[in-house]
Amino acid sequence: MNSFTINDTINTLEAIFDKHKHERICVLSTTCTGKTTLIEKMPHWIDVDILLGKCMTADEIAFCCQVPWTEEIGEVYGKIMHERIQVEPGHPLFCSEIIDCEVVVFLDIPDDILSIHCKKRGVDFEYAVQIKNELKKDWDNHKLKGNKIFYYVVMAE
Repeated sequence: MNSFTINDTINTLEAIFDKHKHERICVLSTTCTGKTTLIEKMPHWIDVDILLGKCMTADEIAFCCQVPWTEEIGEVYGKIMHERIQVEPGHPLFCSEIIDCEVVVFLDIPDDILSIHCKKRGVDFEYAVQIKNELKKDWDNHKLKGNKIFYYVVMAE
């Protein structure tokens, strides 16, 4: 397991994306990992929240944005993602659940750095860790199936 600076992370992700440019890629990461910063630097990367904001009703958004995250919220959110979102080759999708794709990248962040990012953004750290743990479960379940290519990258800043 290696950890990277933001530029190293971008270069690593770009290398993965270039290697799999004709495949659909999901990038899993919890809140406050740095997705927005990465996406701002690489416009062909897509944040699922932007896509979901365009295809969810106000009631669905209100329900799915509740804190703390519950299994019921996760089920509704996942159902909406699977029904309404598609990953396109050449446009890696940063998301919080693995949807139909060939390649999955888990963009992890150590808890001490996640805590700092959460404080800066005013996000509850325990909530971010809860989401991270749910992502890890999804990652582990899909790895057991063995039908995708998996990469694990750790942010260092």
